[in-house]
Amino acid sequence: MKKLLLILSLLSFLPLFGAAQGLAGDWEGTLSFSGSRMRIVFRVTASDDGFEAKVDCPDQGVRGLPVKSVDFRDSEVTFDMPALGASYRGMLVPGGILMGMFSQSGVEIPLTLAHREPAPLRRPQEPLPPYPYACREVSFPSRDTAVTLAGTLTLPTSGKPRAAVVMVTGSGMQNRDEELLGHKPFLVIADYLTRNGIAVLRYDDRGFDASEEVRKALAGSTTADFAQDALGAFDYLRTLPEIDPRRIGILGHSEGGTVAFIAAAQEPGVAFVVSMAGLAVRGERANLQQNRRVMELQGLPVELTGKCCELLEQIYRIVDDHTPGELAAGREAFRSALAAQEPGASLPGAVRGNILKLLDAAADSPWIYHFLTYDPAQVIVRAGDRPVFALNGALDRQVDAGENLGAFRRLLPENKNLTIKQYEGLNHLFQPCTTGDVGEYEQIEVTVEPRVLEDLAAWIGNAVQ
Repeated sequence: MKKLLLILSLLSFLPLFGAAQGLAGDWEGTLSFSGSRMRIVFRVTASDDGFEAKVDCPDQGVRGLPVKSVDFRDSEVTFDMPALGASYRGMLVPGGILMGMFSQSGVEIPLTLAHREPAPLRRPQEPLPPYPYACREVSFPSRDTAVTLAGTLTLPTSGKPRAAVVMVTGSGMQNRDEELLGHKPFLVIADYLTRNGIAVLRYDDRGFDASEEVRKALAGSTTADFAQDALGAFDYLRTLPEIDPRRIGILGHSEGGTVAFIAAAQEPGVAFVVSMAGLAVRGERANLQQNRRVMELQGLPVELTGKCCELLEQIYRIVDDHTPGELAAGREAFRSALAAQEPGASLPGAVRGNILKLLDAAADSPWIYHFLTYDPAQVIVRAGDRPVFALNGALDRQVDAGENLGAFRRLLPENKNLTIKQYEGLNHLFQPCTTGDVGEYEQIEVTVEPRVLEDLAAWIGNAVQ
């Protein structure tokens, strides 16, 4: 869940070396800090005004973070990243190497970047046309009538009227294929389901590929708003003669699982819900687990990690007790109080400062505030009167399988049509993996484990009989 990678000054990154022609191209390096290492990649393109760039953090599964400005003169380059509170300043030296310093939150760390040619990624599951089914580009309104969505409808060529599923992506603005690090999981799932007789509607998230003006207008959207988009897709499918309106369900991945349950709780006509690595616990609980995992991977001492998590829990209590307006008005007082008392008082200043940014995020971002304070239990119970399939990878490091699948069992003890499955050796994307950490995602060739595809098609087929 890439919006929640909040402790950015603790990251570190790995170099690959190659030839360079000027500044345009990909530049990769390793930032080492507190005994940990993590890759950073600046992707630089030439523009009419000079250069533009994006930054990737492959080991966190993050791609395309904005670089506000690129200044390149007299062999010296500066990448300014105010959204991260960071910058990089380096000198281009013979051999296609940038040598310089990465700065964030008052900390400066040497960072050498080398020009690289992007390695071709093998994605053997990605389907290619011609497809053995109909494929339509469509648009439809959200139930939030100010929003229009664009997507792809895939229809089997036989069997009318058909069962159908709406697919909802995870957190962060994503396209209809839920594209991440060269993988297109929703394309792969939609293709498999449609080949097995199930119509699929997948769509771009609200604001995706829209103008800056539209994105700003939608900046206050929360998970509850995304449920209105899923219901708009559901309503659209019910208008189609090829679709059986009584056999339409919603499948969501990660945050999309929460969206699916919110939508189904509001709309009794939703025939089934599939939650792929979806949350069944409060967002603050998931955020704590994610941050603890990041700190463990960075090699922080156990005592320091514990103090960081204690400070996070203090922040959660403040967020729970106040509205966003109250958080904004009192942010300095809250920050000062947390910095003056334990455990914040004994934490290194840069570490404490980065954790306290969560207060600012909760005050300024409606999505973050909603995520941290939202408990999905009520909507899971309300939507749990119909077939539910909740599945997780055992090595999911973003949504803990044991805790969340266990919560589904506790919340839906009377549902005879509840299926819960934990897949050994799979990660948050349902890929076969070694550790489950985000840094593996890109290097794994499999997009979705075939067992999961088979189970999804079989379960949906049984649910809509």
